[in-house]
Amino acid sequence: SIVYPDVESQDADNATLQPMLLAIRFSSKLPRHLIEQTIPIEISVSIAEEFGCFAMPVIQTMSLDRWRSLPGSSVNDDFESLSDDSISPASDIPIPFLPLPSHFNYNKRTDWEMLSKQIEKWPIELDTELLQWIWGCNIFWLTFIAAFPSFPRGTWHMWDPRILLEGAFIEQWLETSSNN
Repeated sequence: SIVYPDVESQDADNATLQPMLLAIRFSSKLPRHLIEQTIPIEISVSIAEEFGCFAMPVIQTMSLDRWRSLPGSSVNDDFESLSDDSISPASDIPIPFLPLPSHFNYNKRTDWEMLSKQIEKWPIELDTELLQWIWGCNIFWLTFIAAFPSFPRGTWHMWDPRILLEGAFIEQWLETSSNN
């Protein structure tokens, strides 16, 4: 996702990017045997290259429980309304191509092509507002490129036009391939 922080003018020559509160909810449940483990979560934040010499993003983390315990802290009602109940209907959407079959060979282009064809059918049946639709399109492009690594050059099958050439992975792939 790309977000645009508010900008506050400091004086005639300078402005600052305002801090942003990022809330991450986890809609799934963990098996009980994992509860005692530390579970790493990787978050990446970057700023457009042309602004990198002026501003560097800094990530600070705090659990929601810790945030609530701070004097004067408040949690937006919109975030509070994201209960597990409001998230669970979308998380109940089955993903028919997972887990991958035991005979799937990561080194065979034909296996990637078959997987890409399976995945292609899945997101087009979903509401485009769902995160699963975005995820499905991104995973489609990942498998499509694994099947057709010379894309957009070379030979490849036409995909369903409802899956747009959008998303971080495919956009970066196309940009990189146009530079070569």
